[in-house]
Amino acid sequence: MRTILILIKKEFLQVFRNPLLISILVVAPLVQFVIFPFCADYEIKMLDIAFIDNDRSSISKDIINTFNSSGYFIPHGVLQSQSEAEEMMRHDKIDILIEIPARFEHDLYTGQPTQISSTANAINTVKAGIGTGYVQEVIGDYMRQFSERNKLPDQFGARNAEIKLSNVYWYNEQMNYKNLIVPGILVILVTLIGCYVTALNLVREKEIGTIEQVNVTPIRRWQFLIGKMIPFWILGMTEFIAGLFIMKIVFGITVQGSIPMLLGVTAIYLLVMLGLGFFISSVAENQLQAMFIVLFLFIVFVLLSGLFTPTEGMPDWAHKINYFNPMSFFMEVIKKVVLKGGDFLSVQKETIVLSVMAVVINTGAILSYRESSK
Repeated sequence: MRTILILIKKEFLQVFRNPLLISILVVAPLVQFVIFPFCADYEIKMLDIAFIDNDRSSISKDIINTFNSSGYFIPHGVLQSQSEAEEMMRHDKIDILIEIPARFEHDLYTGQPTQISSTANAINTVKAGIGTGYVQEVIGDYMRQFSERNKLPDQFGARNAEIKLSNVYWYNEQMNYKNLIVPGILVILVTLIGCYVTALNLVREKEIGTIEQVNVTPIRRWQFLIGKMIPFWILGMTEFIAGLFIMKIVFGITVQGSIPMLLGVTAIYLLVMLGLGFFISSVAENQLQAMFIVLFLFIVFVLLSGLFTPTEGMPDWAHKINYFNPMSFFMEVIKKVVLKGGDFLSVQKETIVLSVMAVVINTGAILSYRESSK
């Protein structure tokens, strides 16, 4: 035990004597955690829109004014032709084109079928999808109000106007994207500290030759790895706790579930990432190799974690890969505990899987370190 404590003390001294390492471990993650959620915005707040009004009636002008005053669209006026609209969209000057057909007002009052066309610039599929949803919402609201004012037949929305749709969003009542993205970024930062920094740290020992000095001492391999692991585990837990405080103070997000339970699962997850970092360092010959391996795994972990795209919509092969993705399990824990206030039973499966991963990966790290140090 005394040997491990000495190694831990030595590791802390080495960390605090290295200003660059302190910046990587503390300053950079906290700055990213504060800044990135304001940039990674799922909301589309401004869309460039233009119109082709073939009807030039009071209703068509009223619809155009409704779009212009909605607050979500930047109006680019009424265009004269389809070719002008295509030219503007080709040069990304407009995102949405609304075309109102001729005799639109007449058809409304006489009961003839008619429709408004919407064309979206789908070079950005997310923006196009959300923009089209905004267009449907604006036109739908206008037509319901118009039907009520003018007592139009049922097919124009009078019957539909009587049906009131009430939306209730559990666990995220305001549909605020920060409630998901902020805890997700915290997971990413903890992952980087656990895997990336530890991998580079041990490989650096190889490059400068100090690891050879350790190999000729009576220190056992598992003692050396534990002595290396505990300081970064403490730093990772400290940063996670600091992230929870920032999440509450800056973003107003409160952990709905048990904080001690969340910290316990985080401690297990950090062991998984630390073990993975040490395993990578044992197979990598230099820091460049370690960086490439960590970068490859990190991109796969993040893309399959469910932070940016729901895991339910992924293909079967992606679900199978996710069985080996510790970040996906921890992301589920974060969602259930932070947003839903879930208890231990709700995260029991994820906790067991992460515990098994921690044992397997750290055992593999010790064995691979023995082989690489011979």
